[in-house]
Amino acid sequence: MAEPKLLPDNLKGSGLSSSGSTLEFRLLDESLLDAICQLECEAHAFPWSRKLFSDCLGVRQPCVVAFNNEHIVGFAVVNAVAGNAELLNLAVAKKNRRQGIARALLQHVIKAVTPYADTLYLEVRESNQSAIALYEATGFVEVGTRPNYYPAAKGREDAIILAYTL
Repeated sequence: MAEPKLLPDNLKGSGLSSSGSTLEFRLLDESLLDAICQLECEAHAFPWSRKLFSDCLGVRQPCVVAFNNEHIVGFAVVNAVAGNAELLNLAVAKKNRRQGIARALLQHVIKAVTPYADTLYLEVRESNQSAIALYEATGFVEVGTRPNYYPAAKGREDAIILAYTL
């Protein structure tokens, strides 16, 4: 019997950031692509392309967008198949950082993928200590590294592989 695939509707909903902001979680749609690509470029030195985000419009790797008062404050891209899930990308708008939005997005994704997977994996830049601290505080543990995985200003950078048992 085939494993159930992550249903995009599981990614819709609402939540609260640790600062008390109400968040609404919606799926990425065509009308949000430009704003998500702009947030991605603001958040990452080596951003995903518009094509990668366009691929998130289907159900294979849905992108959940976090809104506060109708303003996009962050997003997460996730995939769940064959008993495993992977957080592919997570970003919060610079002006909305340190408000618990990344934590709320992460908790929302964990809840959404729990019926479909036993483990949630992610890769994070070795230099991204604030993200690593967030993931470890949430219960992720290091399970490996991918040497020279990410492009960097000078050469390549290792990825730390983290796992969360659902």
